[in-house]
Amino acid sequence: MTIRNYNTGFKNTLQTDLRQGLGAEKARQSGFEEYFGRLSKTATYDSFDFTNDSFYVEHKERNIPFGKYDSLFFDAIKFHEFQRLKTLEPHKRFVIIWTCLGKSFFWEFQENDEDDQGNIIYYFENKVIDRRRGQGLQTQGLCKVFNNHIKPLSDFR
Repeated sequence: MTIRNYNTGFKNTLQTDLRQGLGAEKARQSGFEEYFGRLSKTATYDSFDFTNDSFYVEHKERNIPFGKYDSLFFDAIKFHEFQRLKTLEPHKRFVIIWTCLGKSFFWEFQENDEDDQGNIIYYFENKVIDRRRGQGLQTQGLCKVFNNHIKPLSDFR
């Protein structure tokens, strides 16, 4: 990946963000293994952070309390990668974990966007945001999961 320095802080900010994300993943891996078994770290730019024979696991560190907003999000491309990988490895489960101010919550990926009562579980949204640390505003596809479908990691079975 080529990192272009469009403004003074872009390169350093992107590298700092990548280091912080990798550090958070490494720090939390052993805790996640209590729920998912031994996990292997995937390549740096893969859509999921960890894998083993039964799971793909993505982790997002958030500096907000859980419940501050009505949903938590991740890049929509990760959902599309779930769909692709699920056809190749249908026996695996796919989980995203958000750690919000030190407390971890999870959602298990699923195709159906409604629960048994007809309530929306997740939706997709395109949002114009500065995701590339100083390159300017860009449209980013997001998958937003409503909080009532996100559970504490301690409830994972």
